[in-house]
Amino acid sequence: MTDLTRLPDWRARFAAEMDRQRQVPFEWGAHDCVSGLAFVAVEALTGVDLRPDWAGYTTAAGALKKLKSKGHNNLGEMMASLFPEIPPALARVGDLGLIPTDDAIGAGLCIFDASGVVTLTETGHGRMPREAATQAFKVG
Repeated sequence: MTDLTRLPDWRARFAAEMDRQRQVPFEWGAHDCVSGLAFVAVEALTGVDLRPDWAGYTTAAGALKKLKSKGHNNLGEMMASLFPEIPPALARVGDLGLIPTDDAIGAGLCIFDASGVVTLTETGHGRMPREAATQAFKVG
C-alpha cells in the first residue's frame, strides 16, 4: 500500500487540477480513469506521481493486460493494493471510487467531491451520484 499524506494546500491544488482536466476527452493510457483522472488527482493532493508504474497501454485490452501483469484481476484489486479501502459513504473530497462500466475492464475510477463523483466521458468530466460508487479508497 502506498503511504500518502495530503499536502497543506491540497484543496487549491485539487481544484486547479479538476479545472485543468475538466474538458480533456478520454484516451486510453493518456487520459483514462487511471492515468488522467485518478492518479493526476492523487498527485495534486499528495505530490506523489503513481502514473509511471502504470504507463504503457493504449487500449482497454492493453489496460487489462497491464493490470494482470501487476498481479491484479481487476481494477478494485489494484486500488486496494495502493490505497486503504473505506466505505463509500465515508469518502471525502479527493478520495477515489470505483463505478461499474460496460467496457473490457468492467469498472472505472471516479473521484469524490462535495456532492457526487466525477467520472470521465468521451468529452471530459461527467458526474454521477455518490451512490454510484461501489467501492472507495482513501487518498492521504
